[in-house]
Amino acid sequence: MNEIPVFVSTALDEREKGISLGAKDYLVKPYKPSQLSKVIMHTLLSNGKQVQFLVPQAFHEENKD
Repeated sequence: MNEIPVFVSTALDEREKGISLGAKDYLVKPYKPSQLSKVIMHTLLSNGKQVQFLVPQAFHEENKD
């Protein structure tokens, strides 16, 4: 059976608990969208998957800074 990686995205700072319950990674809000992308990309690459992220143009325009 294939394992499905679980990522926790929450405002609660309970990383140890999340990891102990089986989460692949634990992100505490607020965090940059690039941080989530990095976690997903790293997980896919470590499992031998090819990775490509497509980001809508509207996202780039809204987040210029």
